[in-house]
Amino acid sequence: MTRAWRPLPRRERGLSRRGQELVDTEWRLPRAEPRPPSPERGRSGPGRRPADADRAAGGPRERATGLPARIGRALLAQWHRVAGPTWTALCRRRLAAVPLTAASTLLVIVFHALALTDAGERLVWSLGGVRADVPVWLVLLRLPLSLFAPAPGLPWWGALLQVAVIFGVAECVLGTLRTLTVSLVVTAAATFFARFLLTLGPGHVLAVPPAEATLADTGPSAAVLGLLICTGWACRAPVLSVGTVVTFSLECVLTTTLSSRAHLGGIAAALLYAAVACRPPARAAPPSPVPVTTGQDTVR
Repeated sequence: MTRAWRPLPRRERGLSRRGQELVDTEWRLPRAEPRPPSPERGRSGPGRRPADADRAAGGPRERATGLPARIGRALLAQWHRVAGPTWTALCRRRLAAVPLTAASTLLVIVFHALALTDAGERLVWSLGGVRADVPVWLVLLRLPLSLFAPAPGLPWWGALLQVAVIFGVAECVLGTLRTLTVSLVVTAAATFFARFLLTLGPGHVLAVPPAEATLADTGPSAAVLGLLICTGWACRAPVLSVGTVVTFSLECVLTTTLSSRAHLGGIAAALLYAAVACRPPARAAPPSPVPVTTGQDTVR
């Protein structure tokens, strides 16, 4: 089509001669061809290299999926599984979520304060004193309060910290009844396993020095051990459970004290109880689509 036959738009019909010349000049200019896509502009965004080039060069995407990053994400996920229910329960119910922990913390403070005097020390021993030469029936009576009695080699602030933190987390995750059950079962297992160790000869690999028989077998360490294992099992946090087992097993290997080797019985009891009563919750299946009926047609 030549210029003589080109129809003028309506907006150009009233133009002056100068304006008509500008329009004609613009009409004659060639249109710019679209630029081909640059090889640098891929799916990764403008100015970036393609994902394959980043992966081949060990770029940020490859580093983000490396072994340290995967380990960090796994640890963070396990931390959220343990800390999430604890924080939720404390925010909703405050101290009502941890009545056992509050009572246990108070008993630790009271028992350690009483043990500072001679009369108070005798009272604490009569209520929660456990030793190898104490009859079994009396051990069973004193066992619940032996968790809060002063333990040899454990300062009062250490016992207070263990009870306040570990008991609190376990009570928010497991509930009050299971927390109490785990504490008593594991403590009883460790106490009677200690009596069994004292019957072994001096040449046995698990034998302990005879002087250990005169030490008190009290304190919350066995209960804390069991609660850590059961909490990690219930929350699907194997780092917590396995780390606790490995730590106390190394303590048994590196030391020959009765309390450290008695923890082996507590580990066995805690693992057995966790496998039976602390199963992790099953993951919910995605909901199936509900059919919606409109007239005579069924839409899914």
